[in-house]
Amino acid sequence: MKAILKPLILLMLCMVVIGGCASNGSNGASTNSSQATSTSVATIDETPQKQGDEAVIDLPPAEKKNIKLRLNWKFKGEFAPFYITRELGIFEKYGIEVEILEGSGSVQVLQVIAQNNEDIGVTSAVEPLQGIEQGMPVKMIANYMPRSPIIILSYPDNPVHTPKDLEGKSIVSSSGSTFTSIYEKFLEFNDTDPHNVEHIMVETGARNTLFFNKEADAVAVFSTNEYPLFEKNLGVELVPMYLADFNFDIAGLSLISNDKFIEKNPNTIKRFLAAVNEGFAYTLENPEEAASIAKSLFPDTVDEEIVVDQINRTGELAYQEGKPYGWVDEESISTMADRLLESKLIKTKLPMESYLTNDFMP
Repeated sequence: MKAILKPLILLMLCMVVIGGCASNGSNGASTNSSQATSTSVATIDETPQKQGDEAVIDLPPAEKKNIKLRLNWKFKGEFAPFYITRELGIFEKYGIEVEILEGSGSVQVLQVIAQNNEDIGVTSAVEPLQGIEQGMPVKMIANYMPRSPIIILSYPDNPVHTPKDLEGKSIVSSSGSTFTSIYEKFLEFNDTDPHNVEHIMVETGARNTLFFNKEADAVAVFSTNEYPLFEKNLGVELVPMYLADFNFDIAGLSLISNDKFIEKNPNTIKRFLAAVNEGFAYTLENPEEAASIAKSLFPDTVDEEIVVDQINRTGELAYQEGKPYGWVDEESISTMADRLLESKLIKTKLPMESYLTNDFMP
């Protein structure tokens, strides 16, 4: 009898060990972070995800799974993280599908989101502050450029290192741009007389031509867009002057949503922002791959070398130590509101909770 029980006991022990090993192999979870910084990402199970399987994400199920994201312009490097998040299946991993739509300006995006016709929109940080003051039911849910991308470029043989250097020179900017609106206050704030600077306001194409032909000594552009484009086209290393270095830090790339959409879809927004956080980290760590993917999506318009530079410059402005990408820094927005108030772009500075929320950050 003992001779029979002994092999049976051994067999049962082996089955327990094998079952335990199989169980451990299928339930291992890790924090998926593709960046070298301390930026946080939602916890994800390593088990391959089936489409629509939300159990592997440590977040409540999305209320709405199909999202429309409206950009404020055509593709450029600073938008690459949104496309990479989609193309690498990161949105899908978080249980949502995102349609990315190009746009024609932040004001148009603000209006679309205020009317709740689309779900999430890309603007600068200026438009939502202006819209909220006017009673528009929108809120900033992310800001990927707490440091302003607005710069003044000049040629190395006639450089502008400080606002005071503009005196006796000419500068060209786009009509209706944020810089054009704050131009005089920016100079006055930095003890520079606007009357001693020739300010040329034209449409964007003419702006570029005037600067390329050296009919203007300086030009106001975005570091994450025109800066690398101009340097490659001109074959010259230009001199940048960041407005943020001279007390005019106007935050850039932001996400806004309608108050009703936020109220009804909090888990959708959490999943969306967690996915974009992961996509941002991947894009900034792999700019060449991201540019290659962008080229496959926009073969007629994308220059991979320029997109890589645009991505790198976006990363310089986006990183906040210890915070996820998109974290809205209240101090940054408060200081910006002060500058907009001084420049008469807003009439009243509201409490920060009227403008923004970080409640949905990963």
